[in-house]
Amino acid sequence: MTVEIGFVLLVTAAAMAFFALSRFPPDLIAFGVLLTLFFGRAITAEQALRGFSNQAVVAIGAIFVISAALISTGVASVVGGWIGRLSGRSEARLIGLTMASVAVLSAFMNSVGATAVLLPAVVVAARAMDTPVSRVLMPLAFGSLLGAMLTLVGTPSNILTSAVLQQAGYAGFGIFEFTPFGLIALLLGIGIVLIGRRRFLPIRQGIKHTKRTSHDDAYRLDERLFEVVVPKGSELARKTLRDIRLGERFGVAVLAVERDGKTVVSPQPDHVILVGDYIVLSARDDDIQRLCGVYGLDVQDRVRLGANALRTEGLSMAELVLMPRSDLIGRTLGEVDFRETYGVSVLGIWRDGHPLRTRLAQIQIQSGDALLVQGTQAALHKLRESTDFVVLTEEMNVPARRNRAPLAIAILLSFVVALVLQLAPVAIVGIAAAVAMVATGCVTMDEARRAVQWRAILLISAMLSLAEAMVGTGTVSFLADWATGSLGTLGVLPVLASVLVLTFLFTHVMGNHVTAVLMAPLAIDAAVRMGADPRMFALGVALAATSGFASPYAHPGNLLVMGPGNYRFGDFFRLGLVVGLLTLTASFTMLVLIYGR
Repeated sequence: MTVEIGFVLLVTAAAMAFFALSRFPPDLIAFGVLLTLFFGRAITAEQALRGFSNQAVVAIGAIFVISAALISTGVASVVGGWIGRLSGRSEARLIGLTMASVAVLSAFMNSVGATAVLLPAVVVAARAMDTPVSRVLMPLAFGSLLGAMLTLVGTPSNILTSAVLQQAGYAGFGIFEFTPFGLIALLLGIGIVLIGRRRFLPIRQGIKHTKRTSHDDAYRLDERLFEVVVPKGSELARKTLRDIRLGERFGVAVLAVERDGKTVVSPQPDHVILVGDYIVLSARDDDIQRLCGVYGLDVQDRVRLGANALRTEGLSMAELVLMPRSDLIGRTLGEVDFRETYGVSVLGIWRDGHPLRTRLAQIQIQSGDALLVQGTQAALHKLRESTDFVVLTEEMNVPARRNRAPLAIAILLSFVVALVLQLAPVAIVGIAAAVAMVATGCVTMDEARRAVQWRAILLISAMLSLAEAMVGTGTVSFLADWATGSLGTLGVLPVLASVLVLTFLFTHVMGNHVTAVLMAPLAIDAAVRMGADPRMFALGVALAATSGFASPYAHPGNLLVMGPGNYRFGDFFRLGLVVGLLTLTASFTMLVLIYGR
């Protein structure tokens, strides 16, 4: 082992540790890796920046735009409507249709987008048949992962692995070269979930919304409500809510104000409090006591208005799910100035199986949170268009450009045909399809810019510098020598099995993008040294990298359903480990049958 190889291995180990700890944003870790490798002289400036012009990265960005067009034209939401109509009253049919539908979408668009667009429809379908959403949302996430195995463009890790294969001097994968493997995995995955659903899919009564229950019941809004009256002489009188800053100073939320028999729900920050006003507050007992002690408010023995005060014409409640890569993660509602920014009031946050209803302005937003908000239809429509949230209300998800759906389908089919005929590299074909979507009005240029997940793009681009260092310093050859020396005497199959298992484990720590970047060069080099087919090993890496079933943190789609499904880590681990290992075994068997000699 040379000093350079030791240095690259040390950087790799440190990166894996940082990814596992999740204390820093993944893209920040990736840039730290890039800078460390450059200043450690493991790579040149050209090698450090080469990832930002990589064809695979460009193709991934184009897929994000194509996905946005399929969503905005309603192509994806139509599938969601079919799920509800065809499911009837059968939970098993709902689960099977959900997994199959999201898989088809994920084969040609970003899997997180496919999960997000079907999430509201699946929730509504489950509630219509009185089925806890916790029984259907994990299958939704798993179906998106299985669908990503169906085609080359199903997930960035497929495209990245193909690009690494091409850089090694071999032909890249065709768009449907993954399909036999993905189809078997999908059928096996659906079968496992359906057979084991009674044992592995949890029933979370706490968030079991049905058509007969309300948001009030689920979030238990009445439990933290108080009603106070502003007496004469109170310093609260004639001041605006913005002036008194009750949330910041006391952890108290003002939900409604009644004056002369008229109730104002979710009053604006410039609302003036007057003597005689009845104020409905959400707070803890000690916070109410402090507030009343400072301003001399009279607490009513009975909350006369109660949660009913939150229902009024012109305002609606809705649940929001935070997108996994939202910029709001880690920030408090107060820092975001949520009311001013989005025009809605946050009534509660669902986290770890329980509703949070007080001191909301001081709570940091986390991945997997579900938020109960109230606002006008216009404000909720604006939220639906935000890239930060998914609105879990079916009627809110009306596609903006339904009349352009045929155009979007035609462009998608042209994209697929061009890849099948290999008319141009996948990056060029992807750019052409993305430009066509914008030019035909299927998606606007602003929407296209917002659709690109720049954190993922930067993460992949920066981490490609590590792949450059591993190849350039001989680290890949060193590891391949070690692997083939340790297991090579047993034959090709044990080495292939080890590659798949390692990739499966790493993807739960670092995510599929980073895992594909690290494992693909190693697998290809090991295959060459053993005289095996490099394509078999590379395809194995791609399939295993997409198998992030056993942890909610292994894939953004898993995180997306964690809040509304009220899942725990163990829920994903129990079912995900079974699905992952069995689909991995099926992939290994098919690789041997198709590529093995």
